[in-house]
Amino acid sequence: MASAKSLDRWKARLLEGGSTALTYALVRAEVSFPAEVAPVRQQGSVAGARAGVVSLLGCRSSWTAAMELSAEYLREKLQRDLEAEHVEVEDTTLNRCSCSFRVLVVSAKFEGKPLLQRHRLVNACLAEELPHIHAFEQKTLTPDQWARERQK
Repeated sequence: MASAKSLDRWKARLLEGGSTALTYALVRAEVSFPAEVAPVRQQGSVAGARAGVVSLLGCRSSWTAAMELSAEYLREKLQRDLEAEHVEVEDTTLNRCSCSFRVLVVSAKFEGKPLLQRHRLVNACLAEELPHIHAFEQKTLTPDQWARERQK
């Protein structure tokens, strides 16, 4: 377990450009010293090379503009870009921090395409967003497949 003094050194090094290992250690220390870590998180920046502690670990946190990466935002983008007739997006993170999503996309653009190509279409549509998403599960169906699935 980290001491408060070593935690202060970690915070200073993180803000000066600490390593990923240092970031992991700081996040682990958060369990013991939550009040000490919060100010470091608030000083993080998405634009900077040393973004917030949790965003380095793949989870978007509230200060990293989570509003721009919401389930509704992803739904609208997928629906528009893939001309989808149906899109469901669920934020699957426990605290709804917009870092894990499950999507269902029904689009005629998937007709005649194998699963890998369908997933590549979805990934291309969300190319800017995926680096900020920790976990992404997708199900891609054609309109005929969707109609059959709903009848089950």
